[in-house]
Amino acid sequence: MPLDGFVVRNLVFELNNIIIESKIDKIYQPEKDEIILNLRSSSKNVQLLLSANSTYPRINITAGKYLNPTSPPSFCMFLRKHLAGGIIKKIMQINMDRVIMIEVASKNELKSETTRRIYIEIMGKHSNVILTDEKNTVLECIKRVSLSVSSKRQVYPGIKYRMPNFDKKYNLMNIEENQIRFLLSSSNQGIRTSKFILGSFYGISPLLSRELCFLSGIDDSDSIGALNDSDVSRLVETLMALKSSMSSHSFEPLIFIDKKSKEYVDFYCFDLRHLSYLDRTNYKSINEILDLFYLEKSKFISYKQKTAELRKKVSSLIDKYEKKLGYLKIELINAEIREKYKLFGDLILANMHLISIKDTEVTAFDYSTNEEVRIELDPSLNASKNAQKYYKKYNKLKSAEKNLIKQLKVTQEGLVYLGNILFALEEATELAVVDEIREELFKSGYIKKSTQKKKPEKSKPLQVVTKDGFEIYIGKNNEQNDFLSFVLAVKNDVWLHAKSVPGSHVIIRSDNREVPIAVLEEAASYAAYYSRNRGSEKVEVDYTLKQNLRKPKNAKPGFVIFNENYSLLIEPKKPDLS
Repeated sequence: MPLDGFVVRNLVFELNNIIIESKIDKIYQPEKDEIILNLRSSSKNVQLLLSANSTYPRINITAGKYLNPTSPPSFCMFLRKHLAGGIIKKIMQINMDRVIMIEVASKNELKSETTRRIYIEIMGKHSNVILTDEKNTVLECIKRVSLSVSSKRQVYPGIKYRMPNFDKKYNLMNIEENQIRFLLSSSNQGIRTSKFILGSFYGISPLLSRELCFLSGIDDSDSIGALNDSDVSRLVETLMALKSSMSSHSFEPLIFIDKKSKEYVDFYCFDLRHLSYLDRTNYKSINEILDLFYLEKSKFISYKQKTAELRKKVSSLIDKYEKKLGYLKIELINAEIREKYKLFGDLILANMHLISIKDTEVTAFDYSTNEEVRIELDPSLNASKNAQKYYKKYNKLKSAEKNLIKQLKVTQEGLVYLGNILFALEEATELAVVDEIREELFKSGYIKKSTQKKKPEKSKPLQVVTKDGFEIYIGKNNEQNDFLSFVLAVKNDVWLHAKSVPGSHVIIRSDNREVPIAVLEEAASYAAYYSRNRGSEKVEVDYTLKQNLRKPKNAKPGFVIFNENYSLLIEPKKPDLS
């Protein structure tokens, strides 16, 4: 995800055309490391997101809906004091790198005109949002950096704001062809070409470095010393062409998409030809791309964080059930030796004439195996009572086996159920779905106490309409799976599910029409995608008519059985839900 200096250049170019002279109307802090500025202008109102998130730092205009805390954090209150009502006068990129400065004309407590600057540093775990005065004295920052945190650069109120270290690289926009040639000739000749590009110029990401090598016809692993004059000329020409296109603001924002899963992989401000194995979608705005791309990624991280405790609980239950299953199997093996005790009882009764009251053992001949059997005896008991003692052991183990088989079945069903629950939690992208799963676990007795203060908001299954007009529904959790299979579907609808693994129930609404094979395969590919076997090239999917489904009495949510079905091997495919 290369939000590098060239993407930032594209971003700053757009922001200068959109939010200059906008008024900062409202300021919110929805997360500890994110700020939202509500901007008003004569043309339109927008939300500007400033994020110092260590995983997905960024700045962009956003259409996202953010939940704000009832009590605003202190940094948010500080920004409101200094920036509310201010007018954005300047937006600039610092030295072609990942630092943006926004200058705001504001008023101080005495209502006098003053200048405030916001520095947004997009530097991974070192990202920050910093407010300074017109003399670049730090007033406050979203992350304070003391001497104990970093000996190289501190950021906290009262000190002079210093830019990140910019003295080791060159700005491509300010360099000429002969300087590039000199850099190539004077650098370590053993260094890889891609690493040379990365280490020589500001704002170049590893992704762009590989693209520049690709466009120059150079293997990015080749060393500088291995380049001939022709290689050097092509590389210099490629770098100068990049400079020229950036000088003229020739941007072509796009997102790169995995051809199979249809998931976002990368984005950039122009096409990258070395990524030919990926699909791409063009957009008019890099702001729109950043909003789409990072909103999806940050949602995923947010859901993972918010479901972590519940997933840990379910994983712990699975471990517990797996251990219990192992113990039950051992006990069942022990129970299956009961026939030995019945044999001992029979042989004692058949050989009573050989046994005295004080005997500790007897050797009897077993005619069923033609072998002699040694049997231990209790010397305090007579032969008849010794036989009854073995019969009692036999009957006890016989009763235990029935109970063990029942417990084994319950434990195995519980493992399957919890596996489905864990899969649903891992796939969840809506808090409503997670709330429903939590409520289901409470009702099923797996969670002792419900943590819900109010009834969970209802989520809806995924819906796809095929080219032939058939509706396909995909469940997101057990509750939805039961709804689709036993409420929504009617007898001639088609039910699909990945074979023998956790996954979604998928329904094709037939409306009493014959379902074409193409529609069946499309639905099967979705059932394969929304299953534990998604990563396989081919997944076996069961399908049958709804009329063949049955839910056993007292069965757990999402569990069905059927007595007639077919199956097919299909490549998993993510549905287009746009």
